[in-house]
Amino acid sequence: MARNGSNTKVNSYRQNGASAPSSSGSPSPMYKPLPTFIRLFFYGLHGFFDEIVFTAIYEIVYGIPDARLLGYTSLYSFFIYSTGSYIIEQLYLFLWVKHGISTVPRIILYVCVAFIWEFSFGLILRQFDACPWDYSDRALNFMGLITLTYAPGWAFLGFWQDRLSVYLLNLRIVPDHQKVM
Repeated sequence: MARNGSNTKVNSYRQNGASAPSSSGSPSPMYKPLPTFIRLFFYGLHGFFDEIVFTAIYEIVYGIPDARLLGYTSLYSFFIYSTGSYIIEQLYLFLWVKHGISTVPRIILYVCVAFIWEFSFGLILRQFDACPWDYSDRALNFMGLITLTYAPGWAFLGFWQDRLSVYLLNLRIVPDHQKVM
């Protein structure tokens, strides 16, 4: 169901601690949203965290259990996750906020975007012998760059990215004269 109407938008702004939009439709300049580069930075760090936790758990379940819970990632992952998460954020705004498309179709699209993103970056990095992953030994892989067995994980992360986007898009920067410290 589409969420149109100025009352819904005004209530949304009020619930999130920001002032209501002005007559021009934009939020009052009193509280500014987080700039894109800060959200990209956060998404990149969050991607690092996700990948380190995933690889540590994966090794316990499918590899050689190690009590040190070592996970790993690549510096390339920062850029891959930050830009991929930003694309999901923009899809969320377009699909849900603008058109009211429900969660399940969005998650399916997010999984497709994740596979395309992973495949594209993997293909580029492979040209320089720099691709940090190889799924050739896994079932349902394509060129060793993606594996459909990760679809449930990508679906979960897509759902989580939906929630994270809502949170980050609603955070506001408090003007200096209103800061507590």
